Amino acid sequence: MAISTASQFTIAGFPAIQAGSPSERPPVLFVHGAFVDHVSFAPWIEYFGARGWYCVAASRRGRAGVGPDRANGLSIADYVEDTLKVADSLGQTPIIVGHSLGGLIAQKLAELGKARALVLLAPAPAKALPAQPVALPAYLPMMPNIIAGRPILPSAKGCATIALNRMPAEACPALHATLVHESGKVYREMIFGTFKVDFSKIHCPSIVIGGREDRIVAPAIVSWTAEKLGVRAKIVEGHAHWLLEEAGWQEIAAEIADFLVAIGADKLKPIRRSA
Repeated sequence: MAISTASQFTIAGFPAIQAGSPSERPPVLFVHGAFVDHVSFAPWIEYFGARGWYCVAASRRGRAGVGPDRANGLSIADYVEDTLKVADSLGQTPIIVGHSLGGLIAQKLAELGKARALVLLAPAPAKALPAQPVALPAYLPMMPNIIAGRPILPSAKGCATIALNRMPAEACPALHATLVHESGKVYREMIFGTFKVDFSKIHCPSIVIGGREDRIVAPAIVSWTAEKLGVRAKIVEGHAHWLLEEAGWQEIAAEIADFLVAIGADKLKPIRRSA
């Protein structure tokens, strides 16, 4: 029986939400970014679940009581390991959708042959991620903890400035209240580009989308990742970093749904994996 809205369950030991019903189509695994958890993708898995895809978004260590408190000491490699466990528990090799840091994790899974298709939303790059001038006031108070690898959390003002600049001002406090601490070590790896991806090993169809007004992952950085994957980035006007909920996100989701049909993902024969 189809799940009409996102429902909670556990996969590979991590809290998760799901929508849609397992089928011969590849499942769609959504990988969230920094400072947030799997529920950030709830509207998206409901959207794709209603269109015949079985969708899963899972948490990872440092969140929801799993692993170290406040993600202390965790690395991007730890997050990749967690996401691999989830992917391997789906029974089929999934389509992977990653946002921000989740986009970098998704790139690594694709390198490892774990993705039938790759969808990247404002993806963190596999190289240094410089802070844009407008974002410096938000980042500077966190820099000592980033350098030391201690947990970090942006202020409400900083979050509204750099991540939610295309969200209604009245929505920002509630969104900030849902944030969780992120590993300073993870952010240090992103800023200095020490976590690498071998793009020569990625062979699945890919689509890369960014927002013109993104103050975290600038359009030029999004385009760099797309070029490494052999595709042209889609830079969307009127959007910034929080593509998951900004006004008009459904149009972005529809473009991705069209992409999946265009590459024949809805007709792919399943690649079975042992749980």
